[in-house]
Amino acid sequence: MNKLNDESLYSRGLEYYKKNQLDNSLNFLNKIKKKNLNTLKLISQIYITTNDFKNAKIALVKILGLDKENLFALNSLGDLNKIEKNYLDAEKFYKKTVSIDENFVPGYFNLASIYEVNGELKLAKKNYLKVVEIDNKNYAAYFNLQRLEENLITEKIIKKISNELNINQNLKDKNIAYGHFVLAKDYRKKKKINMEIKELSRGHKIFFDSNPANKEATKYWLEIVPEMTNKRFIFEDTDKNKIEISNIEPIFIFGIPRSGTTLVETIITSGEEKIYNAGENFILQKALENSQLNKKIFESEESIKVDIGFLRKNIINSYMEQFSIKSGSFKFIDRTMTNFFFSELLLELFPNARIINCRRDSFHNLVAIYQQCLNNLPWSHNVRDIRKYISIYNSKLKNLNRTYNKNILDVELEKLTEFPENISKEIMSFCKLNWSEKVLKYYERKDLICTTASNIQIREKIFKYDSAKFLPYREYF
Repeated sequence: MNKLNDESLYSRGLEYYKKNQLDNSLNFLNKIKKKNLNTLKLISQIYITTNDFKNAKIALVKILGLDKENLFALNSLGDLNKIEKNYLDAEKFYKKTVSIDENFVPGYFNLASIYEVNGELKLAKKNYLKVVEIDNKNYAAYFNLQRLEENLITEKIIKKISNELNINQNLKDKNIAYGHFVLAKDYRKKKKINMEIKELSRGHKIFFDSNPANKEATKYWLEIVPEMTNKRFIFEDTDKNKIEISNIEPIFIFGIPRSGTTLVETIITSGEEKIYNAGENFILQKALENSQLNKKIFESEESIKVDIGFLRKNIINSYMEQFSIKSGSFKFIDRTMTNFFFSELLLELFPNARIINCRRDSFHNLVAIYQQCLNNLPWSHNVRDIRKYISIYNSKLKNLNRTYNKNILDVELEKLTEFPENISKEIMSFCKLNWSEKVLKYYERKDLICTTASNIQIREKIFKYDSAKFLPYREYF
């Protein structure tokens, strides 16, 4: 009877999962008494989707208890450790997958991505080459090889990919999209801009359509969040045990993607003084969600009332947990790109915060974004949406600058590359940090971790900005 009951519960759970009703799905799946591999796999996938990594890991470890060589569980544990920046553990899990199955493509691909993040580019190249040796239609691997070393993508490979794409026009296959991005970069190299843009357009459309969630996510960031954060904020503080914040010195780095945020972050963290780096994270978003759950945020048509004490305590505790520190005195960087939407809120939380606004010519910025495949930014796959995002950003920071100009430093990418010593000194002074030659020799660091699209460029010296290369694109946009 139990077996039939478990099968029924699994069927109901799977049915709700397919409808994307994940809470209902979990409700049925967790009632199953004897959880088999399929059940545990589905449970772990739901937890991963909802960013509940703790419970996802528990489910994945249970899978390994039933099957110690389960490739799905090992690879997923590698992915979760990578997200949490536990790169050594992630590497161990990925290495385990390819030791079990020497033709396991995701294992080699993920190893390569780990090596990219850590700057071990020779190892990254070796593993991407292994991927295309096993699967010569893995265009994502060709795309990353092209980023690492452009000459690896020969004319023979370009012709091969072009012929294969003419045959396979699966318009919802992310891998096909990467094939078009490879061709686009080759056309850019040959200065055939009209063909480059055609291939970029095809690649972006396929990539966007490959995930139904992209449409809603774009609406969220271009409509819902701007509308919400344009409301008037009202702050109250009901916390009787207030946290001392005068010794907490945050540096928030804002900027549109491809505007120099990674370079500025790296300069600051390459100095002599210890500064914690939170990178990009979900700390503010999770704290806001927690405040909503605890009814500490009330939204009306015109305003948002926030219990600032409750929110501040949540945020500070999260940073301290991430940095594994107990002291209430520390300086840190947060480079979460979407934090600019909540800039007034951040300055209310941390009155002594410093904001570095990384700027770049808006047209150059648009082209630079469109030439990339920023897979976690759904709005970046359409020129109209990129324009709208840039407009929202510029408007938000312009208004912020009027009110909090003492807290904000504008850093123009072109000036930073032209006068690196002067601008880097200005940045360090603004952050109340000492300047030394080390900050401009960041590329010599052995501990340089970079997860952004700039992870190849950041391994080299600063090179002078070339504005002329964008001139031929004017007529096409």
